[in-house]
Amino acid sequence: MNFLLTFNTAVEGIPCQIGVLNYERHEPMTAQQAHSDVEFYGYTETDYVVLDRGGKPAPWLQEKIKGDDYIIQEIIDAMEAEKCDY
Repeated sequence: MNFLLTFNTAVEGIPCQIGVLNYERHEPMTAQQAHSDVEFYGYTETDYVVLDRGGKPAPWLQEKIKGDDYIIQEIIDAMEAEKCDY
């Protein structure tokens, strides 16, 4: 698999990595431009895979994720930091 980015994190206290497959950030729009509240506030589309510490897919660990809001935020933070490195 080709990842845009990989970074260290933890799922349920278990150290692992996240491999970002795709990432698309949609910036907020003005009230006149937006067709919905989602467009007004902006949103992020991303796909990721949970990897073990060795970088191999860990589906057993991905199944432990109950809510991935914190992972999505970590992806946004990592991608924004990556963007600033240019």
